[in-house]
Amino acid sequence: MTSLTRRLLTCAPLLAALGLPLSARAELSALDILNRADDKIDIKQSQVELEMLVYRNNELRKTYRMLLKYEDADHTLAETTFPPRNQGEKMLQAGRRSYWLFLPNINKSVRISESNSFSNGDFSNADILSPRLSFEYEPKLVGVESINNEDAYKLELIAKDDGTAYSKIFYWVRKSDFFPLRREYYTFSQQLLKRLDLRQTSTVMPGGVPDALMMTSVLERDKKTVIRYTKYSPNSTFPPGTFDESTLMRR
Repeated sequence: MTSLTRRLLTCAPLLAALGLPLSARAELSALDILNRADDKIDIKQSQVELEMLVYRNNELRKTYRMLLKYEDADHTLAETTFPPRNQGEKMLQAGRRSYWLFLPNINKSVRISESNSFSNGDFSNADILSPRLSFEYEPKLVGVESINNEDAYKLELIAKDDGTAYSKIFYWVRKSDFFPLRREYYTFSQQLLKRLDLRQTSTVMPGGVPDALMMTSVLERDKKTVIRYTKYSPNSTFPPGTFDESTLMRR
């Protein structure tokens, strides 16, 4: 090991803590970059209140408000609190690729797919309930591009198997701090399906965590869904059974 290599290894933790760009640190792999971007979204052991706005033909058609409970990347519960006609509906991730929908008007829970629409918007269940892309996709660093006048790593994520929601995702991650900027999702026929843009627009979330997400349809014009986080409660604990399908109807 050379003296230069030893110095880089010694300084790496300090450089990472300071948030210095990749050029000032030892080189990171595509998986390292993806995991750091995932960390910005994977707000485990927390509760989040959000508002979801569904636009069609450039007009606001539906507004939903929800409470999300995040235990970890495999256990999430979303409950609709508005509008009144949908109040009490719940979507649950109870393990890897185990998704459930509870409908209070018929008092029944049904198994759903990770690729199904989340509350009739343009996000899928997996987009909202399962935050860590590294579990389902193999990343490859394909270059550096400018997104909104900011240098970003461009990752190509390839599905590990055909059970995932998408065959491929292009992902742009800001170089300076690994903030996730944009994703483009492709079908298994290799057609661009939709585009996600992420922003931090308020002080609701801790520093460096997106609080505004806009999913735009590429196949259907003038169709998009916007999610805004309105309240964040970190370090939350949940009673036993919160993320168990067998107790979904009793909550």
